[in-house]
Amino acid sequence: MNFAHLHRRGYGYGSERAQKQLQRLVSIGITDIALSPFAYTPRLDSAQVHWGGDPSMTDDDIRAQCAQAHALGMRVLMKPHLWSQSYAAGKGNPDIDLGPADWAQWFAEYTTYAVHFAALAEACGCASLCVGLEYTIASRENPGAWAAVAKACRQVYKGELLYAANWYEEWEQFTDWDAFDAVGIDAYFPLTGTTVEELTAAWGPHLDRIEKCIEKTDRPVVFTEAGFQSVIGAASHPWESHEEAPADLDGQARAYEALLRATTARPWFRGVYWWKWFTDLPGEADPFVPAGNPAEGVLKAWFVG
Repeated sequence: MNFAHLHRRGYGYGSERAQKQLQRLVSIGITDIALSPFAYTPRLDSAQVHWGGDPSMTDDDIRAQCAQAHALGMRVLMKPHLWSQSYAAGKGNPDIDLGPADWAQWFAEYTTYAVHFAALAEACGCASLCVGLEYTIASRENPGAWAAVAKACRQVYKGELLYAANWYEEWEQFTDWDAFDAVGIDAYFPLTGTTVEELTAAWGPHLDRIEKCIEKTDRPVVFTEAGFQSVIGAASHPWESHEEAPADLDGQARAYEALLRATTARPWFRGVYWWKWFTDLPGEADPFVPAGNPAEGVLKAWFVG
């Protein structure tokens, strides 16, 4: 589960509220969580990457969150994110677009950020580290750059390294998979149909493409993100915001069931980090959250029985 931090002291990573949510996740069979520290960039055309200064999420808070998870027998994926005010308008990491000189600066600053959290991941005993996610243009225009980031992180971190590629184009165009231990995909693939059987079948072409791609890498696949909102039509465009759509709790559950049926039939598939669950509920009232919905029951049925 992607375990999302609430940026308020006493509600986020390492808090008593977060501890209660972890206990609930363990009760439905969740064995792994992903933690998301943040860096910030002022604009999509800026080469600046900076982090720190968030009093609600210090390195000590992340250490405490890792300790809580490990005490419950859970594994932790450190998964640093990037945020910009530009993202509020519907943009994101795939839209960061710079010139050649600025890319060099951006990767230099980003590598410093990634190495900091690689060292923290090593100190905290994290099982895995995801060095970046969905930087589509950066990946396409800078072949070898993510391998260099991975190499720098391996100097301080001895666990498993991942990169989380965008489901649209990036994961197929990515040139640096050999530098990582698994192929990570943020798997918001569009699905057709409404029944579990139809949705399961709709995964087939996507999984076939992934299977063909990984033949060249000899790597397992991890869905570093996947999820569905509890609204009508969410499975057809899972990457889009559907906050104004009518609720469909059973539709979310059917999509969860279909993903699990389809992926577990593939021997190269190693698991999914669902998007998402907050350190306190209801959190930000995000329709992706399965808590209290039939989708939570789907997870428990699969992982606990």
